[in-house]
Amino acid sequence: MGAVWRWGVGIWTAVVIIGGGLTLWLREEIEPPPPVGWERTDPSATPHLPRCPVPELPPDVEDGTVATSCILTAD
Repeated sequence: MGAVWRWGVGIWTAVVIIGGGLTLWLREEIEPPPPVGWERTDPSATPHLPRCPVPELPPDVEDGTVATSCILTAD
C-alpha cells in the first residue's frame, strides 16, 4: 500500500509541475508585445462642444427665472 501511495504522490507532483510550466509558457505567448516607443499626441486646449442656442426671455418673466434644455447628440 505504501508503494502505491508514493507512486500516486509522484505522479500528482509531476502533473502539477508540468501543468504549471505549461500555464506560464502559454500565458507568455498570448500576451501582446509591449509598445515600441512613445506615441505623440496633440491634445487641444479646450474640447469642442457644440453650444446650445440661448432663447430670448419672454416679456412676462420675473427676475429671469427661465429653465431651458438642450439635447446634444454624438455624430
